[in-house]
Amino acid sequence: MYYFRLQQDKRFLDGLRLEQVSRDMEIDERNIVFVKEDGEQPVYLDFIDHPRWLVSDRMKGLLEKYDRFLRFYSAVLTERSTQRQDIYWFMEPDETDCLSERTQVEASGALRPLVLAETKVRRERIFRVAGVKEDILIIRLDVAESLQRRGFTGLHFTPVELA
Repeated sequence: MYYFRLQQDKRFLDGLRLEQVSRDMEIDERNIVFVKEDGEQPVYLDFIDHPRWLVSDRMKGLLEKYDRFLRFYSAVLTERSTQRQDIYWFMEPDETDCLSERTQVEASGALRPLVLAETKVRRERIFRVAGVKEDILIIRLDVAESLQRRGFTGLHFTPVELA
C-alpha cells in the first residue's frame, strides 16, 4: 500500500490567515474564527494546515466516507468587513505510532527521512504520526486519488516511504 503526507500547497501559504488560532488552542463543538483582513482578498482553500488542520465542508464529507472515526469540530470562518461566513471543520485524526527504526529525529525535532513501519500502519487510511513535535498528516493512496479527482484546492501530496 502507498501513503502520502498531506500538506497545504505552499503556493497558497498566505492565502487565508486566521485570528487567534494556534496549534495548542482548545476547540469546542462550535467555534467562530475570524479571518485576518489585511487588504487582500483571502483565498478559501479546501485544506488549510497551519496552524491547525481545517477542511472545507465539502472535503469533510468525502473524508468521512473513508474514515468514520475521524473527529471534526465546526469552525465558522467569518470576515468582519464583508460579513462572509463559511463552514469549515477542525480535523482531529487518530494518532498512530508508526515510525520506522530508519527514521532519524534531529535535535530540532525534524524527521530525516520520514519512513513508516508497514507493520504498524495496519492499512489505516487517515492518521497523524504519533511521537513527533510537528503535526504530520498521512493519507493512503485511495484517499489521495479521490481528493485529486474531485478538484480540491490547497493540497500537496508527498510520497512516504514504507519499511
